[in-house]
Amino acid sequence: MELPDALSAREQKLVLFILALSSFMASLDSTIVNISLPTIAESFKVSMSEVSWVAMSYLLVLSGLLLVFGKLGDMKGFRKIFIAGFAVFTVGSLLCGLSGSIDALIGSRFVQGIGAAALEAIGPAMIAIYLPKEIRGKALGILATVISVGIAAGPIIGGLLTQYVSWHWIFFINVPIGICAVFLGMKFIPKDRLPVKNGAFDSPGGIIFFFALATLLWPIDEGLSLGWTSPAIIGSFCVSAILWVLFVLRETHCTDPLCDFDLFRNRNFLAGSLAAAALMLAFSGVQYLLPFFFEGVMGYQTYVAGLLLAIPSVALMILGPISGTLSDKIGSRVLATGAAAFASVTFFFISYFTENTSILYIAVTLLCVGIALGIFFPPNMNQILGQSKKDEEGVGSSIMTTMKNVGETVGIALMGTIALFTVVTNENFNPNTPVAQIPMEIIVEGFAVAFVAAAAIALIAAVLSAVAKDAPR
Repeated sequence: MELPDALSAREQKLVLFILALSSFMASLDSTIVNISLPTIAESFKVSMSEVSWVAMSYLLVLSGLLLVFGKLGDMKGFRKIFIAGFAVFTVGSLLCGLSGSIDALIGSRFVQGIGAAALEAIGPAMIAIYLPKEIRGKALGILATVISVGIAAGPIIGGLLTQYVSWHWIFFINVPIGICAVFLGMKFIPKDRLPVKNGAFDSPGGIIFFFALATLLWPIDEGLSLGWTSPAIIGSFCVSAILWVLFVLRETHCTDPLCDFDLFRNRNFLAGSLAAAALMLAFSGVQYLLPFFFEGVMGYQTYVAGLLLAIPSVALMILGPISGTLSDKIGSRVLATGAAAFASVTFFFISYFTENTSILYIAVTLLCVGIALGIFFPPNMNQILGQSKKDEEGVGSSIMTTMKNVGETVGIALMGTIALFTVVTNENFNPNTPVAQIPMEIIVEGFAVAFVAAAAIALIAAVLSAVAKDAPR
């Protein structure tokens, strides 16, 4: 899909700024919440499994609706979907801040996820549409930098707000940003001048995909509590398998599918997307567990844990534009493969964290994580988008982002389950025990097993990146 008239240099910069602002908002929200999960769990007296849904409910809706909004962007134009997404995200943030119970908070995160899905689904596609191909890698690198700023600021701001004000303010902080962003988008994003794609919207496909993902995540997270052989857990896995089959059948036979499975016949697109999902799965699982480790095992205050968790993002912020520009010149394959392999090594080193580990070792290891991610993601995104078909950039972008977000969502459920399974097996603890009542020092072994699993998954991402070739230049 091309613009009939190319945007001026000024218009390109304004669009990039607004897209960067949306990416900053979404990335800030993800990390600002993670650092506060131990405090939220203690506030509502809930277990680690239950509080994980504060993160997973958001990611579930985000992942389940990315394909929907990607398709709507191609059909209806990007401007309407993008601005509406900002508005919904802002309202969801306000509702989260006002939540007085864990159930209300989880429900409000669903609303927030709807808005985030609209923003993330079409953001990279808008870069592909509005900006010249010659600077696309550089623009994606800038976007990665802004995302890293949000990720870096999230733990710091979240730690300070949670420590000295209240965790409610980690959501209220999004409201003024969102209001400003909506007005900026209405004023400066060009009106939809795109030759939008005609066709029917595949509502059944969107519904099937959402429930296929939900029925997969729920048993992964609740298997320890209910028992892996319980009828509810087994039944949910079976329902999920059936729904995934139905989704593939629906999309391969639908006239206007949400997900163009022809893209997956392209080995390079498939391998690149799976690599992104695998590395995001590993990283999100580590990122979810580390706040519990730093605050519970190490005894650090929330703001100190936030400062440590900001280290990877600072490295990503610096390296993102560099690796994005390099991918334009030398290709993405070598950069993505080497970075994923390096990430695997750093996750393995993290598995050696104990209550006696020096803060210097922790800081250096987390810096290495940021270096790996900063080198990996801009080339990986450039690699995947280069394989998308003309007139389906929105679908290609949403598939890429969906794969990453599904990996992130599964990572939280899987790594949390691995850590708790080790503890329950070795220490005979009830998995439903509130976090505050579990001596965190006994979870060290569980964390170590989960971090080793993350290293293995990152190694798989390296292999997949090596398989994926760059698009013809």
